[in-house]
Amino acid sequence: MGTDFSFVHCADLHLGSRFYAVTEENPGLGKRLYDSVFRSFSRIVELAKERADFMVISGDVYDDTNQTPRTRLFFCEKMREFGKPCFIVRGNHDFKTSWDGSIAYPDNVRMLEGPDDRIVMNIGGREVEIIGSSYTTMHTSENLAAGMHGTPGMFTIGMVHCSVDGYSDNADYAPCRLSDMIGKDIQYWALGHIHKRAVLKESDPCIVYPGNIQGRSPNETGKKGCYLVSVTGDSMEKEFVPTQEVLWKSVKADITWKKDVSQLVDSVIPECPEGSVVCLTFVGRGPLNHVVRSDPEGIAAAIAERAKCSTDVRGIETRPDADLEAAAQGKTLVSGVLRTAKRYSELSDSELLDLLCPEGPASDMRPYLQYYAERGELRRMVNDAALALVDRIWEGGQ
Repeated sequence: MGTDFSFVHCADLHLGSRFYAVTEENPGLGKRLYDSVFRSFSRIVELAKERADFMVISGDVYDDTNQTPRTRLFFCEKMREFGKPCFIVRGNHDFKTSWDGSIAYPDNVRMLEGPDDRIVMNIGGREVEIIGSSYTTMHTSENLAAGMHGTPGMFTIGMVHCSVDGYSDNADYAPCRLSDMIGKDIQYWALGHIHKRAVLKESDPCIVYPGNIQGRSPNETGKKGCYLVSVTGDSMEKEFVPTQEVLWKSVKADITWKKDVSQLVDSVIPECPEGSVVCLTFVGRGPLNHVVRSDPEGIAAAIAERAKCSTDVRGIETRPDADLEAAAQGKTLVSGVLRTAKRYSELSDSELLDLLCPEGPASDMRPYLQYYAERGELRRMVNDAALALVDRIWEGGQ
């Protein structure tokens, strides 16, 4: 028995993402990342042309409301190339779009605006219903999913760009609960907004976040792409298809048991795919602690050259080849530094900021350190500074 119909579900294309921070530091990588979003979507269109009857895009086609003519023209060109029906809902990044009048979408593209907006297709004698609700403002606290209902007897796909309780850090964007999506005569919920792929419910109904189509930062590692969903009778099969042009990957470079930097680099190379952006965290305990802390970027550059990838140092969590608990005892300079670091680590963020930025010139640093405190990184920075000082003291033989 053949498949009744199949469709591609993607979201959060963010066409036109500019990667300002990366481009400022590394123009070549910035240009490659800018192009990567377009390349990933081109692969999705090719997949849909070959294997799907239609496509659904659950919000954030563009990276902002002022998309350039290039991004709009590119999307329109790809939709003409696709030729089959494509259904879209708006998200927080594309709640309104430029160039609607002068660069119109082709006829196969349909925008679903509200909970009562629905389209029924007949595919091989089977009726398939598409419903969806779009953003009308950038920040909406409206529960868009709650008002959506399918038609009994049809296979219904519900499209919404939302924050499902417990699955999103951005809970103020069209917040809803998983229970809001159950018992609505909707068999497949095509969600968008969360950049991490997640199947919230496998069936009755199936509820899916496909994630974004291209990682855009060190926080978006792993394969990115879309879902190809095949429906046969009452059953569904979901296939995740990676389409990313650039893979962001988190890698730990462990100094434990390593005697020299060459050994460290050799151990990391197999984990760094060619062309990827490798987010390095140095970990472990051993004699390489000092050299890693002295020049982490230099070691990262050596790894990048060998592996033919790009590297980004995300953290240094190495420790000296010594018993720090024992070193904290006594009345040496090292023990004093370690005890002070421990005392600092037990303070609240506000207490730590008051201690580090009391008044005068030091107070000018408070906004800078506040940024890291809000991201839970200030204590790590203080601890890293203490360990670097201990390393320097031991190097000097004190």
